[in-house]
Amino acid sequence: MIGKCKAIAHGSTALGYIFREGKLGNRLAFHNLCSRESKAIYEEMKLVSDYNTRCRNKFLRIEIGIAPQDEKKLSASEFAQIAHLFAKKMGLDNHQWVAVTHKDTDNRHIHIIANRISLYGEVYDTTFVSNKAARITEEISREKGLT
Repeated sequence: MIGKCKAIAHGSTALGYIFREGKLGNRLAFHNLCSRESKAIYEEMKLVSDYNTRCRNKFLRIEIGIAPQDEKKLSASEFAQIAHLFAKKMGLDNHQWVAVTHKDTDNRHIHIIANRISLYGEVYDTTFVSNKAARITEEISREKGLT
C-alpha cells in the first residue's frame, strides 16, 4: 500500500471528484457526518471549518493505493477497515471525513477527504503529513499482510 496526504483549500472540488459517477466504487465510511452527497458533505464540513478564519487549507486529501495482487484479496468491508484504521492512526477521530474507493484506473484505491479543523476548532498539524501517511500505510500493510 502507498499513502499520500496533502492539505488543500478546494474541499468542494475534491469531494465532487471522489463522488463522480463512473469513478466511484464503494462508499466506505462517513465519520462525524450526517450527509451522504458531496455538496451536502461540503456544507456540513464548512460549518465546522468556518470557526477557524486563519487557516487557509482547511481540508486533507488522502489517497491510499492498494497493490493489484492485494486488491483481489480484499472485500468492501476490509477496504472500510483500512480506511478507519488509517484515519485513527492519523489522529482524525475528532475530525469529519469521508472515504470511498475508486474504480476508474486499473488499481482500486481509497480516497479520504477530511476536515482539517476538528469538531473542537483545533487545526490538524500538517508538518510532514505526507511522510506520516506513507509510514502509517506501511504499518497497516504489514499488520494485514499486504504488499
